[in-house]
Amino acid sequence: MSQVAIYSGGTVIYWSAVIICIGVAAWFALSYSLYTANGGRGAALWLLLPVATLMSVLFCRAIHWYCHPEQYAGFFRALTDYSYGGYCLPGMLLGVLLSALLVKRLRFADSAAGLLDALAPGAALGIALFRLSALFNTSCRSTIIIKSAALQHLPIGSGVPTSSGGVEYRFATFFVQFLLMLLLTALLLRFYQRQKEIPMKRGGRQGHTAMMFIVFYSAMELVLDSTRYDSSFLRLNGFVSLVQIVSALSILAVLVYYSIQSVRANGRCFYHWLLWLAFAAGVGGTGAFEYLVQRHGNWYKMCYSVMSLSCLVMALTVYFMYRSLRRSRGD
Repeated sequence: MSQVAIYSGGTVIYWSAVIICIGVAAWFALSYSLYTANGGRGAALWLLLPVATLMSVLFCRAIHWYCHPEQYAGFFRALTDYSYGGYCLPGMLLGVLLSALLVKRLRFADSAAGLLDALAPGAALGIALFRLSALFNTSCRSTIIIKSAALQHLPIGSGVPTSSGGVEYRFATFFVQFLLMLLLTALLLRFYQRQKEIPMKRGGRQGHTAMMFIVFYSAMELVLDSTRYDSSFLRLNGFVSLVQIVSALSILAVLVYYSIQSVRANGRCFYHWLLWLAFAAGVGGTGAFEYLVQRHGNWYKMCYSVMSLSCLVMALTVYFMYRSLRRSRGD
């Protein structure tokens, strides 16, 4: 049950909602400071905020309705009645991307890529706080039951009330993601500042911070979404979740982009083949152990450990492909 923060008359405000609002404010504040400190117009962020919020909510609900139609009375009700149902996070990323393109089209920003770069560290911080909000309701559930008393506490275990009135300890998926997203925020901030120090001709093009956010966030989701009991699936597919499909395709798309740029700059060489083989091994490991954990749930420790390592290999492969492009330009 969600914990109440404010109760006044007929108005009830829950702690989870308060923290989500704080997450949005933190996202905006960090991105605004980064963007304006590097010469961007503050008006671009003020325009982006309401447009991105509206688009994100609509896309998140539409995707969730598609994956969970049984929870709604119809598509129109899903987009107009927010007293029930849920959201699918890829819709938020789509909403922010389209909003950035619109802001650029309206000439409030010189570059959509530069705007997305400034949004990336803020997005990591905002998502971290969104996931932290799950501590104040019962949404932080997973399929993994923690039986060891030594692990039945944060950051590993989270107590969930059962229908019989007891407490069941499950893997704290969202709290673990909260910690990982805080780490990613710090890494992206460092990466963003480094990009500003690199001359354009030596690899300092805009858009790299946003792409690194997509890659490492997607690598996280490939593993963590597998642990959830409420994952969203395509209607014709019940094996790999929608979030996992989008995450895998996103990492692949960024790898293809950097591969094309690197081959053009360096020519195809052994280093490229080594990275492509490493990426293929990461994909194979992720897919194989996702299959195994679905067939043998009690193998989750081994399966998720290998999956995590495989996804990290995929993300690092993309990063090193980016670095190969940087080295070809003398950095």
